Amino acid sequence: MSGNGPRRPSRVPEPPRLFDADWPPPPSHRAAETQTFVVEEYGTGGVRALFRRVGWAAFGEVINLVGTALLFIVLADQLGTVDWGSLQAVVSVAIIVGPLVTFGANWQLIRRVVVSDDPAREVGRAVSVATIGTGGAAAAMVLVAVAVPGLFADVSRLTIALILVARMPAYWLVELAATAAVSRGDLRLSTIIRILVVGIRLWGLMFFVAVGGATIDTWAWYFVATELVAAAAAHGLLARSDGRWPRLGVPPAREFSTGFPYGLGNTTEGVLAASDRPVLKQYGFDAATGIYAAGYRVVSLGFIPLMALLRAQDRRFFRQGASGSAATHRAGLAMSRHGLVATVPVTIGLCLLAPYFDLLLSEEWSEAESVIRVLALLPVVKGVQFSFGNALTAAGNQGARLWLTGAAAAANFVGNLIFIPRYSWKAAAGTTLVAEVGLTIGFVVASATYARTRPGQSR
Repeated sequence: MSGNGPRRPSRVPEPPRLFDADWPPPPSHRAAETQTFVVEEYGTGGVRALFRRVGWAAFGEVINLVGTALLFIVLADQLGTVDWGSLQAVVSVAIIVGPLVTFGANWQLIRRVVVSDDPAREVGRAVSVATIGTGGAAAAMVLVAVAVPGLFADVSRLTIALILVARMPAYWLVELAATAAVSRGDLRLSTIIRILVVGIRLWGLMFFVAVGGATIDTWAWYFVATELVAAAAAHGLLARSDGRWPRLGVPPAREFSTGFPYGLGNTTEGVLAASDRPVLKQYGFDAATGIYAAGYRVVSLGFIPLMALLRAQDRRFFRQGASGSAATHRAGLAMSRHGLVATVPVTIGLCLLAPYFDLLLSEEWSEAESVIRVLALLPVVKGVQFSFGNALTAAGNQGARLWLTGAAAAANFVGNLIFIPRYSWKAAAGTTLVAEVGLTIGFVVASATYARTRPGQSR
């Protein structure tokens, strides 16, 4: 009892709800340092400041590059072109479907954590959504594989199930742990998580090689075991940093409907990047599927320097997104310039080193040299594409990104169906390049248009 009457119990305000209707966040949640970020990134010494900030991310990506390259080279050599192609065909299906059924949990996690008072709660929400979505989709896809005997006829249904579990629920749990660290600006923790995960995957590969019996059926067991262990270890590190494990639960239906556009946008990117391998496999190009997948994998390793830059910039993109489309367009311009610095040398290196690829593997892989040469431009294209695509997403213009990516993915898929039966992997490479370049142009034009018409708005 106070002199002015009974004391009212204090109430702790609830954290802000960050659904689409609530974006951008109110001014009190827009981080006072937003202008500081602008000065750091666009003022004097901006590039030097950028590379200082991505030091941890770059170190982690170097480890990831070495680990992924070792995993690819050893596994492809052990399995051979046919089994490697079968593995990549099933994995490609997971790459396409997985992002859809995570309902944009990774994007939503970054977007929410930058303005949240309780990051661990946001992690729990994202993990719950992604686990329910990917687990349910993996089960449904296995049922489809059982019901359709001609689907990947030379791969057992148990092997398909193991690969899907490894590449969907387990894989996305790892990604969300690393994303949670990035969303809080803790690139050191994100890097430690990724190094730990690479180490676990290589341990699994060592046991696989040591035990022998190098078939896709045997590898599937090691694959799912290592991914599940990696997911547990990644979230253990995250929980240690937070002081508690994320609280899991059944998310409300609105959580899925809000994230669906983000997931749909990501899965259309998966269709664009990975639909050609299942088509090659279904048309009977078994060895060509493995060769094309190997060449594409080598080129995709060239994305890793770019991903280090992008990972370090995700938090800033979403802070700029609160200020509108003009701010994120400027961020996209800056990021694309930095991306060129990271990707042009990679493209040149791929062209120069492609003839030496067959020194790493047996003669049956020699045609992968041609795949690498054809696709060597992709890192440069992706550098510009990701920069302006992320600018659209961060400013709330995800609808434009979705429509443009969907159009490019549809054109690519139709092109694959028409031309792959006649030209094999050459058609897959050609349609991929045309679609990726077209999508990049679309992102740049859309971002510039919104910067002019919605400079201070985030929709």
